[in-house]
Amino acid sequence: MWSTRILLSLLASSNTFLRTHALRIAITGSSQGIGMEAAKSLVRDGHTVYHACRSLERAQVAVDGAGGGIPLVCDLADLDSVRSFASEIQKEEVCEGGLDVLCLNAGVAPSTKVGPDVVPQRTKQGYEICIGTNHLGHFLLASLLQTSLASRNGLLVTTASSVHDPDQPGGAVGGKGGATLGDLSGLGVTDIKGATMVDGSLEYDGGKIYKDSKLANMIFCREATKRWGGGGSVTAGGTPNTEATTTGLRIRSFSPGFIPASGLFREPRKDNWFFANAFTIVAGLIGFAVPITVGGDRLAYMATADDNDVPSGSYCTADTGSRAVKLEDGFGPGIVSREAADEDLGRRLWEKSVLLVGVTE
Repeated sequence: MWSTRILLSLLASSNTFLRTHALRIAITGSSQGIGMEAAKSLVRDGHTVYHACRSLERAQVAVDGAGGGIPLVCDLADLDSVRSFASEIQKEEVCEGGLDVLCLNAGVAPSTKVGPDVVPQRTKQGYEICIGTNHLGHFLLASLLQTSLASRNGLLVTTASSVHDPDQPGGAVGGKGGATLGDLSGLGVTDIKGATMVDGSLEYDGGKIYKDSKLANMIFCREATKRWGGGGSVTAGGTPNTEATTTGLRIRSFSPGFIPASGLFREPRKDNWFFANAFTIVAGLIGFAVPITVGGDRLAYMATADDNDVPSGSYCTADTGSRAVKLEDGFGPGIVSREAADEDLGRRLWEKSVLLVGVTE
């Protein structure tokens, strides 16, 4: 008969084993940028990657670029498409054995033009495109898959950003335009004459709305950790309460670093092509920016890292310009903004998002 010591050792190592054998990993937005780079690494390491892209054509681009994987359609700007993907990925013939990891990575960054005449693009359901895609689309996807993932002690990884924090570099360029969701009165407004910003502002600011979407991502992860992570919690400083995250869905978020060369910023680049490209070159030369491969390696690490290194509830980042991709290299726990740590705001954002995407808790 096995000794108690051996049994405890096997139980303690069960989560480590989950991360060392081949995993089934879905990544939104894997046809370019850090999603593509992460997929390359994960496929190379023997994992099965499900490419969740806005069209079958983009998903096939992802498969070809990553060197393998399963192409599937998940248009985050269309909640019906998100529901179809969630239904498809749970079919045994599509994902035999069930999904182990869901990476909420895709994102859009609109034009940075500001003014009363700037009209935001809209999702199929009529929501502002950046919040609708980066937050609401991912919120629905995670909500639809969380029960299935939790049954496997699965993992949810969100690509966030340090720009969610106005006090961090890039969070409020020029001392203005920092992320804030205010009273949420503009969230979900579909009237083209109504508020265009989450905080209720009528004047559209594409630069700020992207930061707002990353703040919403951060708040979502912290609230999801409490609701879905087996009673887990995170401190105001961004570190997980590891004593309360031993069951349920494991949740992580991270900042990939400043990557101006990413396709994410194709719309802002159109605003001033010369300046954008010159800035990209200079940022790389002075070490402020990091290559796309670094962001991809960080995403791959977050999807496969041992729980001892990255416990549920973690938000990981690195110093500006650092190319660290693992805990031992300097990629580790980061500070979240004061608004991201606001528990009342987290509750209200969650409850309003539930109503907008049409899910039941």
